[in-house]
Amino acid sequence: MSEREELMKQLQSYAFAAYDWNLYLDTHPYDKKAIAMYHKMIDKAQEFKKLYNEKFGPIFAGDSKDMNFWNWIDTPWPWE
Repeated sequence: MSEREELMKQLQSYAFAAYDWNLYLDTHPYDKKAIAMYHKMIDKAQEFKKLYNEKFGPIFAGDSKDMNFWNWIDTPWPWE
């Protein structure tokens, strides 16, 4: 697995875990341990997203910070 694929896998894993904790919290809104885990997963997903964006370019159009040209389409598409 390439570094790009590994970073994307890590990002997707943490984003999925955050979403799963989000669903749990919808029915258990006062569970402090779950809230802490949700925030931990969000932070890790953001960390991997930032790292991915720095190494391989933006994942989403909104992640593109370059004001000179529209560069997010220069990175491989998900199926590539």
